Amino acid sequence: MKRLLILPITLAFISGCGQSQQTNDKEHKRVAELEAQVASLQTEIESLKFGANRLLSQAKSAYTDNKDAEAKRLLEELLKRHPSSPESAEATALLTQVDLRIATEELQRKQEEEQRLAGARQALEQAIGNMKMDTDEIEGITWVTHRKSPVLGKYVSTYFGSKEGSAANYPLRLRIQYYGDDWLFVRSVTVKADDKVYNLGAMDFERDHSSGTVWEWVDLPVKDYSMLNEWMSSKRVVVRFNGDQYHDDFILPKEQQAKMLEVYQAWKAMGGKP
Repeated sequence: MKRLLILPITLAFISGCGQSQQTNDKEHKRVAELEAQVASLQTEIESLKFGANRLLSQAKSAYTDNKDAEAKRLLEELLKRHPSSPESAEATALLTQVDLRIATEELQRKQEEEQRLAGARQALEQAIGNMKMDTDEIEGITWVTHRKSPVLGKYVSTYFGSKEGSAANYPLRLRIQYYGDDWLFVRSVTVKADDKVYNLGAMDFERDHSSGTVWEWVDLPVKDYSMLNEWMSSKRVVVRFNGDQYHDDFILPKEQQAKMLEVYQAWKAMGGKP
C-alpha cells in the first residue's frame, strides 16, 4: 500500500522537474535574445554616434567655431574608425588645415610671450639702471634707492639694503614724509588706493625743520606686499597724515608710483622675496 502511494508522488516530482527545466531553458533563450537585441542596438547607436558622416559634420562645425582641438579630435576619430570611407579623404584634407591653424596660433602665442618677456627684461634693466647705490663702509650694507627719489615735499618712496649684490636678507623699506609750513605732529597714516582703505596705525614719526619749513617722516619695512602693490598700481591713491588735531591729504603722483615700482622690481631682481 505504501509503495502505491510513493509511486504517484515520485511521478509528480519527476514531471515537475521536467517542466521547471523547460521553463529555465525558455528563460535562458529569452535572455540570450534580449542580449542580442541590446548588442544590436548598441552597435546601431555607435554607428549613429560615430558614423563617418556625423563625425565629419561635427568636425566642420567645430572648425567653423574655431574649436580646433575639438575638430582635430573628431577628425582623428573618423580616420581611426572609418579609414576607407568616402569621408576620409575630406577629413584628411580638413585635418591638415586644422593642424596648420593650430601651429600658426601656437607660433603667434610664442611670439607674443617672447615679446612680453623681452618687454619685462627691458623694464627690469631700466629699473636697475635707475638705481643709486650708497655703501655704508662701517655696516657693510649698500643702500639702493631710486636716482630720482624725492627728498623734499610730501612723498611715499621705497628703498632697500643689499650685501655683495644680494638683497635676499633685506626687506623692502617704505618711507612716508609730510612736508609743510606748520607742524602737524603726525601720529598715523591712512591710505586709500582706489576703493581700498588701509589704516597703518600708530607710528613714531621723526621731525625736523629749516627756514620756516617742517617735515615729518617715518621709515619702516614693508610687511604687506599686496597692499604695496595696490599703492603702486591703483589709479588714484590718497595719503592722509593724521596729526594731533588736524590731518593733511595728498594724492600720490603717478611718477612716485612708477619710481616705487622700479625699486620693487630691482629689489626682486637682486634676490628680494615678498
